[in-house]
Amino acid sequence: MAFWPAFVLLLSVARAGDRREAVLDLLQSFDEPVSKADLAKLGAGVEQELMAIGDDPSLPATRRGNAIVALQWFGTDPVRTWLVGHLRGAKGAGASPILRRKAATALAAFGAGVVAELAAVLTDDDAQLRLAAVRSLSAIADPAARKAIEGRAAVETDVGVKAAIALALGR
Repeated sequence: MAFWPAFVLLLSVARAGDRREAVLDLLQSFDEPVSKADLAKLGAGVEQELMAIGDDPSLPATRRGNAIVALQWFGTDPVRTWLVGHLRGAKGAGASPILRRKAATALAAFGAGVVAELAAVLTDDDAQLRLAAVRSLSAIADPAARKAIEGRAAVETDVGVKAAIALALGR
């Protein structure tokens, strides 16, 4: 009887490995983000695999970043919490500037519920993170998002971020 639980465990590990490889294959592209439809074909639990890939420092930053952006298709509280942790730079090896920017991009899909988190990084030293936050806030149809962008307009010094703010505000 001890054979059966071990066999089930081995089978589930093998299945997880197959899913990981399939997800990694989808994350290879430099140009196109992974589509919701492609991820749906892989079945339930893909978001856990994407989060594990995003946290894996042994993988190239491009795949990790693509995994983080792909999480936009999974609007659950655990995914939101995970993305916010990356945005804040609280994920150790995941605190790289590029991965923080990808988290800002993915969080736009969560709408008004992440405005405060995105607005908080508008004062970050990383201009590219501020740019990603402005773009995400501009994609959120919420008065608080617009107010955050307007508040940053008066003090922003980076030319690229200023241009994104002007575009977001219709100037």
